[in-house]
Amino acid sequence: MLKTSVLLTFLAVTVCAQQNYFKVLIREIDNPAGTLRNGNPCSEFGFLGVGCNTFLGAAVSASGNNVSNSNTLGQTQINTHLETRISNLNVIVSDDQASTADSFNGFDLHIALATDSNFTPESIIDDYVIHVSTDQEQGVYTYTNTRPGTLATTISIAWSTNIAPQSTTNTPEPTTTGVPFTGSTLPPTTTPKPPVDCSEISNLTSGIQTIYPDGSTPVSVYCDQTAYGAYTIIQSRGTVGENITFDLPYANYSAAFGTPGKGNNYWFGLDNMNSISGQKTYALQIDLCCGTKLIAKQIYHNFKVGNLASFYKLTASADISGTGLDYSSSGKDLAASFSTFADYHGPKTKDNCDQFEFYDDANDIQAKSYGGWWYGSCGNNLNGFLYPSRTLNCTVPLEVFDNNRMLGVNMRTTSGPGFDGYDVDLQSYDRVRMALFSFDSTTIDRKDDSFCQ
Repeated sequence: MLKTSVLLTFLAVTVCAQQNYFKVLIREIDNPAGTLRNGNPCSEFGFLGVGCNTFLGAAVSASGNNVSNSNTLGQTQINTHLETRISNLNVIVSDDQASTADSFNGFDLHIALATDSNFTPESIIDDYVIHVSTDQEQGVYTYTNTRPGTLATTISIAWSTNIAPQSTTNTPEPTTTGVPFTGSTLPPTTTPKPPVDCSEISNLTSGIQTIYPDGSTPVSVYCDQTAYGAYTIIQSRGTVGENITFDLPYANYSAAFGTPGKGNNYWFGLDNMNSISGQKTYALQIDLCCGTKLIAKQIYHNFKVGNLASFYKLTASADISGTGLDYSSSGKDLAASFSTFADYHGPKTKDNCDQFEFYDDANDIQAKSYGGWWYGSCGNNLNGFLYPSRTLNCTVPLEVFDNNRMLGVNMRTTSGPGFDGYDVDLQSYDRVRMALFSFDSTTIDRKDDSFCQ
């Protein structure tokens, strides 16, 4: 793939220097929700996170012409495999009237996306005009267009021109409108938006990175860059770093704590989960390891965490029903609010929640509460007590439980009754993670155990 600087140079040198030109390179288009503008999914398989097969219409003018109803690309299909993000697109749109321009002080770009080559109203994914007020000969920009009732679409572009600027210069900043640009000039900028997740960072290497889940507040996370795509790690437990306590008051769970890193103990924060899950359509992957052995890889689509008013309600749909967050026992973790023992908002009463009520019946020893979780089924808690690693054996012996009286880092991997008829498995995994991603989940190797190594 050519780097942006090479592409921009290519645009410049391929046009005769004596003739004015203006060109836009459309680099990437992202429709993370996989929906039409009306909010309807493009595919019957939208619940899997797939997107739309998309036709692109576009027109550009640096010479003052109205482009709101123009489409110089014609019927250009830009994908055929229901991708939500179409990268390495590199479609060039030219202003055929650029030779008539006396000076350059910005441009209008019309973008139309549809699932039908005729761009019928019911097939429209998005349709808008960007106005960029700038005198720079070359530049790049990423723009996000809000769509009522569904997630926004995002486009990444570059431009190149040899048209001379006006004698007075402006600092560039794009503005947009759903109708033709009327000529108002706003203070412009070409500064790209800060990365919301690990797929948007410029340094695509695994490690600790800074993202901005609400668009402005920096948060350190571990990014796992894989052959499938980027994972943003929002929770992890393990024996690599400091073994911090997760037995904290409810309010402490709203912000990030711990140290991000593979095998470290880290929590992204409920407020950050709420912010980031409102930016795109994400899937959640949970990896459970016992020593270096992968026990389970669970995937949940359309992951969202509500705000404080909902007590950070968790919603998602399970790839495989009946296990993990979808395990059911008079309730599920999916659709449950976040709780601690002291601030409990679960569907069951506390005295019916096995995370608090598990007994070693033979010795009449009851579990003590530990940590916060979405206690819907009361069969799971990845924020439980982290027991010392015992290679390839993560069952908590009753004598160990009797001494500590705490359940471990546990997650249901079966749909039937747990240990001795309780909802819990009496397992404590020594390396786990919750990882958000926005790529196609069908590309994931379910036997990939690299996180456990």
